[in-house]
Amino acid sequence: MVDTEGRVAGQPPTAAPAAATPTEPTATTVPVGHRPAPAQISPPRWSLRARLIALVVATAAIALVAVNIVLPLVVRDAAIAAKDATLTGVITTASRDFNVSARMLSNLSSLAQLRGEIGWSSVSESGISQVQVPTVSDGGANPDLSGLEWVNGPSTVRDSSNPDLRYRARGYPVLVNGEPGYLVAWMPLTDVDQTFRRLIVIELAVTAGLLVLLGATASLVIRRELRPLESMAGAADAIAQGDLQRRVDESDRSTEIGRLGVAFNDMLDGISTLLDERRRSEHRLRQFVADASHELRTPVAAVRGYTDLYAAGALPDEAAVQRAMERMGFESRRMGALVDDLLTLIQADAERTMAHESVDLADLLTGVVDDAAVIDPTRTWRLATGHGPIVIAGDRLRLHQLFANLLGNVRTHTAPGTTTTVSVLPGLDEIAVIVSDDGPGVSDEALGRLFDRFYRVDASRSRANGGTGLGLSIVAAIVRSHGGRIEASHTPGGGLTMTVVLPRATGTAAVPPNPAEAASPQPAPGNIPAI
Repeated sequence: MVDTEGRVAGQPPTAAPAAATPTEPTATTVPVGHRPAPAQISPPRWSLRARLIALVVATAAIALVAVNIVLPLVVRDAAIAAKDATLTGVITTASRDFNVSARMLSNLSSLAQLRGEIGWSSVSESGISQVQVPTVSDGGANPDLSGLEWVNGPSTVRDSSNPDLRYRARGYPVLVNGEPGYLVAWMPLTDVDQTFRRLIVIELAVTAGLLVLLGATASLVIRRELRPLESMAGAADAIAQGDLQRRVDESDRSTEIGRLGVAFNDMLDGISTLLDERRRSEHRLRQFVADASHELRTPVAAVRGYTDLYAAGALPDEAAVQRAMERMGFESRRMGALVDDLLTLIQADAERTMAHESVDLADLLTGVVDDAAVIDPTRTWRLATGHGPIVIAGDRLRLHQLFANLLGNVRTHTAPGTTTTVSVLPGLDEIAVIVSDDGPGVSDEALGRLFDRFYRVDASRSRANGGTGLGLSIVAAIVRSHGGRIEASHTPGGGLTMTVVLPRATGTAAVPPNPAEAASPQPAPGNIPAI
């Protein structure tokens, strides 16, 4: 039993629902490090190939259906128009003779071009029709002429006993048995209806065959033309699975799909290059961090060891304490130099887009060679430049550090009496600076690794000599930041040669700087003699 409020008898009334409140968005809690699964995208019901085939077949079907509708109607109207012209002709001929007889009507129906397919009927004023001359094909035909629409022109009427049979009729007024009436000529439309139906059947069969043929042809053509796209899709799937070497077969570049395949391969080449470079960068970064940690571990451990000895009272006298302080100071200075070199290397890598100024390379190299001669007079330093200023666009301080590091590398790793020559070879677009010495040189294996960070060739180039293993790495980074390149090679006769190639300044940057603004005095033109 249910009451008027819709409650079932015997049940307590339920509380009214709370008023609707605005729905607030709730945050979804995702565990840290958990990557939500990508949303599942349902594939389309039809593939691109199926949609193209369906579009072609549907378009052709619409066109063929339109033709199938229009063509039978036109043919039927043309056949009826021909019968109307025939009826009009015989009516005109019969109306000229006032003595109309059955024989005359039979003669009109039996004309060769009419083949006896014209029937004649008389209609009394009261509407009673009687067949006077039947047609040859259907002697029992009796059209229903109760209406008078055929008086004003040809009209379609049906058979009085069989409504499925139709006739085309045309009449005019005459005297029938001395009373006013009508004489009507008529022709059966059976042949027209049969032709109409036969034409429709033929059109349907032809249409079905054409659509099947068109669908098969379109399927073959579209399948062949879309094969590169299927190859691209397969390559994309393989790449998504990790096969970065997969490529698509390039087709005719004059087509859109061919150009797409070429662009797809170029894109994959670029992505592979970027990924390879990323892996190399990550490897270099890991190696750099490991080497830096290794280099810093030794001085830190030494300082910690001496402090532990001092704290434990293991230094027995003042001389031992002084020795420990000296070693701690040495390790601290070496650690500070290493940190400074690391900072310089990072800054040089980050300054590739900095604004450069016009720098006279001859002036800068003169100052660098002069400084080297003052620092170490036990070696011979030579500078060979051309006449006039040699201008490049760059950072003067970084360029000074570049060539100072190269000459410092010679001081650190060659014996006294070594001769070092700095030569400048200007070109049309580039300027080469060659720093060569006649020292011991390096092996072929070490030649390709001189610019690696923390790389040392042998014991003579160890950290005990004061090197951090970053000097040539800083040199290479500064050269790269200026858009140049550096190469290492053997000096003929023995020694090491460093070739630095920098782009020549163009435009307003090629204007020599004001000597008053240069960091060092402007040298006299010509070669600077050995110091």
